[in-house]
Amino acid sequence: PTPPPTSLGTSNLPAGAEPGWTYICSFPVGLGEKGLTPIGGFTIKEGSKLINPHWANPRTGEKFAADDPRNPIGERWMGLEGLDEKSRAFTGYGIHGTIAPDSIGHELSMGCIRMNAADVEQVYELLASRVSVIKIAP
Repeated sequence: PTPPPTSLGTSNLPAGAEPGWTYICSFPVGLGEKGLTPIGGFTIKEGSKLINPHWANPRTGEKFAADDPRNPIGERWMGLEGLDEKSRAFTGYGIHGTIAPDSIGHELSMGCIRMNAADVEQVYELLASRVSVIKIAP
């Protein structure tokens, strides 16, 4: 039976879920080293959902072509845009794949959220630019 509307989001919630939100599923991720992944509310930046993107390392300047098998961000990129003054200060962060699946579950990136290839492809299809809300919490 369907629970009454007053109980939606208030019982049997998975860890980290919030009342009023619809829980769909969760995925293992890798985060930024030394706590570099920004905390707060974000949406997918307009025009930033990319398939097979090129990438330049902001620390070293090294460039990776879209079809380069050494491109560390994999086959999907979704840029994050902050929803409030504090989170808008974080730019250049995103959700992306990885060519190093063993890095998932570890804090090794420059702050982005890394996902396994199949998982990021599914999330890519689920999230809509400027509509979907991503909450990054400790």
